[in-house]
Amino acid sequence: MAFVLGLALGGDAVAAEKVKLRTVLYGVKWETIELSDHEGHLIGVVEGKGIQSVIAGKLLCDGCTVRYGAVIDVETKIGTGACHGYGEVTDKDGDKYYYARRGKMLRMEAQASRSDWEGEVTIVRGTGKYEGIQGKGTWAAHVVAPQQWYYDEEIEVELPEH
Repeated sequence: MAFVLGLALGGDAVAAEKVKLRTVLYGVKWETIELSDHEGHLIGVVEGKGIQSVIAGKLLCDGCTVRYGAVIDVETKIGTGACHGYGEVTDKDGDKYYYARRGKMLRMEAQASRSDWEGEVTIVRGTGKYEGIQGKGTWAAHVVAPQQWYYDEEIEVELPEH
């Protein structure tokens, strides 16, 4: 009886796991404006494309393409900043999931050509095999050269089994 009731009320089972990723990106758009409030205060729009690699876990796709866009607010004189951005990950079948990132700059060298960032990531929705996906975690980004950076992420992912 309990089994039948569980089937009637339970719906899809959910797979859950901690996933570790590395995503390498290059900038296709990097526009900044220096604000007139004080020297060294920049806002910018960044757009990147890249490839995601799975370090641990099986729920997210290895070798998928990534498109990413962010708004940054940076104080170059004191090496602080904040960002928020959104990404789209597409697998070989065309199925996608989308995420949002928020974070802050930890360190900056030579006018932001090298910097380190960290923050939180939330998976907001998916299509196809990623329909119903949810996830939250942390990320750390490392800008290694102008318009070249990578993210390391740890995300607790839940995905309904279809």
